[in-house]
Amino acid sequence: PRFCVTADDNVLITVPQPLHGAAAANAAAGAAGLVVGGVVGSVLLRKPEENDFAGAPLKRKIQRFQSLVDRGQDPQSLRKRSEMVAALKSGEEFDVLIVGAGCTGAGAALDAATRGLKTACVERGDFANETSSRSSKLIWGGFKYLQVAFAELLDRKTLTAPVSSLQKFISEFLMVYECCQERSWLAGQQPHLVEYVPQAVPFKTLVQWPPYFNHPFYSILPILAYPAFVFYDLLAGFNAPPAYVMSARETKKNFPQLEAPLYSAVYCEAMHNDARTGTAIALTAAMKGATIANYVEMTGFVHGGPDGATATGVTCVDKLTGEQFVVKAKAIVLATGPFLDSVRRMEDPGADKAVAAAAGCHIVLPGYFTPGGMGFCELRNSRGATMYFLPWLGNTVVGSTDKKCDATSSPHVTEDEIQYLVNEAASCLSSDIRLRRSDVISAWQGWRPLYRDPNAPPDAPVSRHHAIGHDEHTGVSFICGGKWSTYRAMAEELIDKVVAFKGAPLAHATPCVSKEIKLLGGDGFHDLLHVQLVQAYNVSTEVAKHLCHAYGTAAFHVCELAQPSLSGARLQRTVSRAGVPTDGGGHMGRRISPSYPYIEAEVLYACRHELAVSVKDMLTTRMRLAFLNSEAAKQAIPRVAALMAEELGWSSAEKARQVKVAQEYIGEFGGPVADKRGATLKAATFTDLHDIFLSVDKANAGYLDEKQLGEAAAKLGFPFRSDEHRRIKFKEADRSENGKLSEAEFIEWWNGRNSEKSRLALHKTVMLDAASEVAIDKSNASAKERARLADHPPSAAPAPQLGRSTRALALCRKPVLRNRSRQGGAPASLAYARAAARTAHAGTDL
Repeated sequence: PRFCVTADDNVLITVPQPLHGAAAANAAAGAAGLVVGGVVGSVLLRKPEENDFAGAPLKRKIQRFQSLVDRGQDPQSLRKRSEMVAALKSGEEFDVLIVGAGCTGAGAALDAATRGLKTACVERGDFANETSSRSSKLIWGGFKYLQVAFAELLDRKTLTAPVSSLQKFISEFLMVYECCQERSWLAGQQPHLVEYVPQAVPFKTLVQWPPYFNHPFYSILPILAYPAFVFYDLLAGFNAPPAYVMSARETKKNFPQLEAPLYSAVYCEAMHNDARTGTAIALTAAMKGATIANYVEMTGFVHGGPDGATATGVTCVDKLTGEQFVVKAKAIVLATGPFLDSVRRMEDPGADKAVAAAAGCHIVLPGYFTPGGMGFCELRNSRGATMYFLPWLGNTVVGSTDKKCDATSSPHVTEDEIQYLVNEAASCLSSDIRLRRSDVISAWQGWRPLYRDPNAPPDAPVSRHHAIGHDEHTGVSFICGGKWSTYRAMAEELIDKVVAFKGAPLAHATPCVSKEIKLLGGDGFHDLLHVQLVQAYNVSTEVAKHLCHAYGTAAFHVCELAQPSLSGARLQRTVSRAGVPTDGGGHMGRRISPSYPYIEAEVLYACRHELAVSVKDMLTTRMRLAFLNSEAAKQAIPRVAALMAEELGWSSAEKARQVKVAQEYIGEFGGPVADKRGATLKAATFTDLHDIFLSVDKANAGYLDEKQLGEAAAKLGFPFRSDEHRRIKFKEADRSENGKLSEAEFIEWWNGRNSEKSRLALHKTVMLDAASEVAIDKSNASAKERARLADHPPSAAPAPQLGRSTRALALCRKPVLRNRSRQGGAPASLAYARAAARTAHAGTDL
């Protein structure tokens, strides 16, 4: 009805007659146009946001360092490490003591401290030093889990067991939804640390066979990719930049290194500097009142209570001084990630494993492999594996392998795994860009702390992303598993359950407020902060951008400590007639390494306000130089040691010890020089073999003789055992039987049958498909445990307490262990042993 007012102020109501035919169509089209126009107009004309992501009013942008002090985020207000340790040793009882200060432990400390709980947190190394600093650098929403969930729903098993299949799908779907929501919060509330990065998925055909992820449904993924990514954006509330499609021409323009793409579907995932984010969480917890100390290691439990079995504290050792002491607490929480089992065995040396750690290797390549700051993913390369190329801090991270093994503190990666990733990455690229082994400028290995419940039945639900449990006997709580995306939600759930488990002693805890908190450096951050730093302190634009995304608004304080990059006679600048500098130098901030934006002021800042105590940590977790370029990090060790020695008052002996520790630890990172000792994977990239052939064929004859083949084998790291061995292998490689080995014959023989055995064995060992990775927490017991079970079948176990995340586990007593191998296949650990044996055998052929 239409309403109008007549001249005599009466209201006239008219009801239009229904429209028919073309008139109706025109009217519908007009209405649709108005709706679309209204939506577009509302987006284009929308006023700038007045609230932050948590709904709080936006504060005025920071203009100077004093603003940090005024807003309560003054780094200078943090207690020194000595004061933190003194508080731990005081004998005063804490409400909550958290062991481990990775993203999960530090996040729990922050959550507890902001609820009014007196909180302590101890970490045996540096903050985020272990698992949390060796991630893929993605804050991802779980698209991989989403595709596995749909694949399982479309499986034949759904017809025979529809209820369980639907329950499994809903569980996976809700987990992905939570990941997407938490990713949106991290990128929205902590933009100084987390930012969205576009990821392209190129396709060469509309139908792929063999299908992606080895499921027939995904043979048409090239057709479904864009709608799937839009749905993925929907789960995140459309907070990320929207998914879109790139044509073949646009894809080739952005990724000239790819071979003949048909088109690309592009979506956005969030990325971050994981160690800096972890450090920010820990320092924010300290600013909120938590007593948190690095290099304090837990060595055992202290018991008390009516029956003498309740854990009332832990024994600790200060790793800097060797002093031992006891920290008392009403609630003790273990957040030790993949090292949970070693802590549990302090109480019960025979405790069965509760963690199925999965090691992932990443290599770092120069930034030109991901131009324009856009990553890409090859969903199925020639071997059927998925490869990721991610832009990170100016370089390219490629990964990853995934193998089941016990976690260690070392970032060391075997040469076989590095070479394997180089070979697989090369297979994804066009022949116009040659990937060489020497292009690897760093490589490291990290672990996924996947929970493995020994009490669960064989058909337990797949893909529980984290586990929270309590030991009724000792009162100790634990958390295991999870991912960077959900660290805040995990911390909230953990503290909720600890408070409920402990009851009256923690009844004064208030509700969670972590969604409202900005991590250190987030208050007043804005997109043009780096311009303010350039204008106020004369730092270079590259350095300013780095400082903004490593420290947020605390970058003002770092710049306050900066020194001129020129000194003495060189301080005189060269300027034009208009007074504009023309020498390209003279910026504030002396660089640690010429090719990277890290400056000496960061070392001073970390020593004074971030509890940094070692050269090793400064070059790995505080400044990520070792992760970006291991050789550059080695060269920077002496200068960083000199700065820290002066700042922290080290003796010459302590300085020398610090240098030695840093050299040994950073030496464990991979680099451009291959160490083939103990390697079994003979295959190399075409480019590396071509370069070796040319270097040995000094006369440019176009062929190699028997002696030159020996030189080539030695350069590739696999020398022949004897002259007779060399003669046999030369005859084997000389297909033309003319005593001359052409380049084609050399490459074909080197990457031929013998190396193929080793490659296939390694492929089965280190690469898992998406479904296997999601379900890896169902991996089997070790061979020793299976043998024990064969001799002593498990008795019936009491029904475990079921939480939202997983079943609970008694930490300090032996849980019942069941064989949980996948139906129809060998257990994972046994498969690994067989693959390793095949690899070792194949390596003897040359």
